[in-house]
Amino acid sequence: MEKIKARTLGNEGQGIGNLSSGKVFFADGLLPGEEAMAEVVSDKKKIMVAKVTERLSDSPQRIIPPCENYGKCGGCDIMHMTSDLELSFKQNKVKEALQRIGGLDIEVNDIIDSPRRLNYRNHMQYVISGMDIGLRSQSSNDFACCDGCMIEYEAFSKIRKIMKECFEYHPTTLFSSLILRGSERTGEYLMEFVTESSQSHEILIRDAQKYIESMSVFEKINEAIDGELMGIVLQMCGDKTSRRTRSGKRVVLCGKDYFHEILSDRRFRIRAGAFFQVNTEGAEKLYAPVREFVKDAEVLYDLFCGTGSIGLCCASPDTRLFGIEVSSEAVSSAKTNAELNGITNADFVVKQAERFDFDGGDLPKPDAVIVDPPRKGMDIALIAKLKKLAPQKIAYVSCDPATLARDLKYLATDYEVLSVTPVNMFPYSHHVETVVLMSRV
Repeated sequence: MEKIKARTLGNEGQGIGNLSSGKVFFADGLLPGEEAMAEVVSDKKKIMVAKVTERLSDSPQRIIPPCENYGKCGGCDIMHMTSDLELSFKQNKVKEALQRIGGLDIEVNDIIDSPRRLNYRNHMQYVISGMDIGLRSQSSNDFACCDGCMIEYEAFSKIRKIMKECFEYHPTTLFSSLILRGSERTGEYLMEFVTESSQSHEILIRDAQKYIESMSVFEKINEAIDGELMGIVLQMCGDKTSRRTRSGKRVVLCGKDYFHEILSDRRFRIRAGAFFQVNTEGAEKLYAPVREFVKDAEVLYDLFCGTGSIGLCCASPDTRLFGIEVSSEAVSSAKTNAELNGITNADFVVKQAERFDFDGGDLPKPDAVIVDPPRKGMDIALIAKLKKLAPQKIAYVSCDPATLARDLKYLATDYEVLSVTPVNMFPYSHHVETVVLMSRV
């Protein structure tokens, strides 16, 4: 047992300090200035991971988490912080990453908070375990708890209640998890069951449809929610790869395989499996500086475009928009979304941005490029292609400060960073989004 005291916060909100030996420790749940007794979980050459057994003092920036399940599920991990500490932690996280990894001493704008801190998530994934349906454990994919979640849409808790009653009345081992998505603005929702059974697709589809129909799932949910359940989809992940990547074949059991969302005065059709921002009001805050920055672009590229949300929100009637996305489901949605919003000068292709030949074909050179890569950021080949394209403006939307800082270091030879703005898209979680606006030197 060791007595420890935290002096700062780590990237994931852990308390960090030094032992008398000088070794650095990381301890979950410990805030700066707090002392605690802890046991060693992992002791390496320079770093020790500690588990707090007894907190000896409390920081004035500690609050009692409003959720009874805090610490059990894998969703919220900094709910013990005040909102002020959460915001300053995330802003400093971005600034320190830029300095330490990117070698960039850049002013970071004040973080933009989410308009909603509770019930803001329009996309949730749940574990189905026997007759229970709930959230995953913080440390594994196992079932953690089935009580209500404070950050999910309220309609989702009603849907889960209906499904729990169905499972209690008629137990089944067919489904392993449930994905719920929807929009409070349009009142449209979508359900997606996941099965990990290795049985043939024909049998799985037959059994799933039989269960849904016999339990009147579609009808019960539509009666319970304020809105409309658009459809129920089955995703079949019978092999290790599809289970790990959640890329199994999808079929519609009833209704549609999409719902609609309203974002920045644009209407979006979002299909099952297609990426879309999980915090709608937060996404509008995230997109606002990008929209203003590229509003005069005649030719706009949107890399990692997903369902086209950023590009379509930013494109003016005179803008030529070109989007690239690896997901065929997302590209299908992006094309539909362009039509829904009367944008006729937009093209979307299914391709990895890293492998796209920007010199081929008759594409016009872009005035501005939007990049919204996954957590791993951009690879060096794509950055080299961006430099060769030489757009006057680049707007980089990042979900990971570390990979953002790394990529900016490579781009800094050709581009000047005009502004860095963190956005708190995920309240109560250590994750932070950042918008970086750059101009060609």
